[in-house]
Formats: sequence, C-alpha cells, structure tokens
Amino acid sequence: MTTYFGTVEADHTVKVSTDLPVGERVMIVQIPSMEALMHDSERQRRFAATRDALQKAVGNGYPPSSLSDEEIVALVKRARRATSASSSA
Repeated sequence: MTTYFGTVEADHTVKVSTDLPVGERVMIVQIPSMEALMHDSERQRRFAATRDALQKAVGNGYPPSSLSDEEIVALVKRARRATSASSSA
C-alpha cells in the first residue's frame, strides 16, 4: 500500500498522482490543516510533555537501546491506542 496526498478541488474532484490508474479504488482520509495542528493546545501539551521526558531521560544518562522495527511498531500502536482512549474519555 502506498500513501498519496491530494486536495479536494472546487468541483469536489481529487487530483492525485498519475501513477494511479483510472478506476483505482482509493480511501480518502481527512487530515487537519497545519494551522489547526499548530493551534491545538492539547497536542502541544502532549508534545511538550514528551520532549521534557526525553530531555530528563537523556540528562539522567538513560542508556539508549536498540529496538527492532517490530518493537517500534508495537510501541507506536500502543501509544496511538492510549491517545485515542484518552481523547474519547
């Protein structure tokens, strides 16, 4: 699966890469604008908390570990589940 980005035009058509053949089935996911992301105070709070935790860990000499791709994917999925659970509460 490949990710493409396009924009809904004034006539509600979506222009995408010519790599996609005519008639190809696609899924469209609405994403927030960069401006909306930058003004999301909850997102900024989570980012600041993560940044602070990383700086603290590095400052305390937290030993770096090498994670496999599978471990990284599992951690990201866990974080996403935790985020969506806390935002729906």
